[in-house]
Amino acid sequence: FLFDEPLSNLDAALRSEMRVEISKLHKKLKSNIVYVTHDQIEAMTLADRIVIMNNGKIEQYGSPEEIYNNPKNIFVAEFIGNPKMNILKIKNQDIVNKNTFKILDKEIKFEDSNFDKEFYIGIRPEDISLEKNNEIAININVELIENLGSEKIIYTHLNGTEMRIKSNKHVKDKQITIYLPKNKLYLFDNNKNRLKT
Repeated sequence: FLFDEPLSNLDAALRSEMRVEISKLHKKLKSNIVYVTHDQIEAMTLADRIVIMNNGKIEQYGSPEEIYNNPKNIFVAEFIGNPKMNILKIKNQDIVNKNTFKILDKEIKFEDSNFDKEFYIGIRPEDISLEKNNEIAININVELIENLGSEKIIYTHLNGTEMRIKSNKHVKDKQITIYLPKNKLYLFDNNKNRLKT
């Protein structure tokens, strides 16, 4: 298939209709289609397999679910997801011991880890909760709220890094508590590659 104009340049409603039609055509023809796009929504909704490339180098290959749930590095983690994954650098002074680190004086422990130098943690905006149902509670200042109707994007800063929280809860206070599920934290080494946990 060759399109004169990338779907990303078209009206959002028309893009959605075209994605549906391309998907139907793909199922009807039962043949392989190679589709090149910079639009992650197109990739996630149309593909059985995705190849994520960075300057001509293949960063990761897999199903949309594999790419989203198990990114191999920070480039892939930030590329897939809207808003993109939050990434925080854990500096040497935040490392308590080989399996414990701190975020704003909250200690987080991962058994069988070896935190011997600076690394990164990631968490998707939709995995941060405003309800007390997770072990890591952090108080934040709300800087901005984007109202998208059924969803809100809440902006704040942690350790000098902008954080985005996706929620369907109504927020009116300037200071709130957020909850981070430990099992939804992604760990990346100092070279930005995924650490096994």
